[in-house]
Amino acid sequence: MSFSGKAKTELCKKNIHKPCCVRAACYGFALFSRYLDDKGLVLQTERALVAQTAQRLFRRLGLHGEVITKQRTESVIYEFSIKDPDEVAMLLMTVGLNGNEPQLRIDPSLFVCGECFFHFLATAFLSCGTVADPAREYSLEFASSRHAAIEDLGQLLRQRGFEPGIVERKNAQLLYFKASEQVEDLLTAMGATSASLEVMERKVYKELRNKANRIANCENANIDKIVAASGSALEAVRILREHQCFATLPLELQEVAKLREQYPEYSLAELGQLLDPPLSRAGVCHRMKKLTNLAQQITHSTTKDKEETR
Repeated sequence: MSFSGKAKTELCKKNIHKPCCVRAACYGFALFSRYLDDKGLVLQTERALVAQTAQRLFRRLGLHGEVITKQRTESVIYEFSIKDPDEVAMLLMTVGLNGNEPQLRIDPSLFVCGECFFHFLATAFLSCGTVADPAREYSLEFASSRHAAIEDLGQLLRQRGFEPGIVERKNAQLLYFKASEQVEDLLTAMGATSASLEVMERKVYKELRNKANRIANCENANIDKIVAASGSALEAVRILREHQCFATLPLELQEVAKLREQYPEYSLAELGQLLDPPLSRAGVCHRMKKLTNLAQQITHSTTKDKEETR
């Protein structure tokens, strides 16, 4: 099952106790259903549990719609509908509609208690929402051809501290969230707490993995620097030995040169700890520069002598 499917399953299993919240939940199903007018309501979904949840909640309002299965070419569609004229009239009266509205808007007066809106939001999500797998990306969306209702939904969410974006996609209006914190908070507010925790866990995992990668990259970069510095110092020592200059070096330079030959993988700070008395990284670096400068002088002098001989 997809992550979005798991979140919807969790929402379908919620218990709604207050009558006002039951009406708000049914309002969410109705407003974002496929059809809602004076002929009735038709809600279509790819999940049987969503259609069954709509049927269960509407029954608590005294509306006995039916669920049927429709086989499509590549999928199965589950359809919940209310088409009995008397029940359609009762439905429209319950949600404050006459069935002939030019466009459907959200009526905030139907949210009686503090929980009503989020029950409405949860069933709106069941009707037209989706949430991406947090292993891939952070994204939660509501998509509907009812542009005015989506605009109203965005405004109501902003009043409650959320910051959705809204764009038009083909013939639908898309309300979306891309920030992980907003996705977490929205799932929690709707009642999908397990899905919200999974988003949080995935985010922590990604952050730890990214931190580990940064540390590894930093360590690799440091190793590369050590190797480069070590190679430069070893080459300098080789030149000094080849030209019988090593024995004439001051004892402190001979000491650090021998340590570099013995421990080519060590950092300058580590080499400094092997000296007696120990020397700071800057002190070792200063001695290494003296060695390389002396080697460069010898190389330059040798090259110049060869040119003059020619």
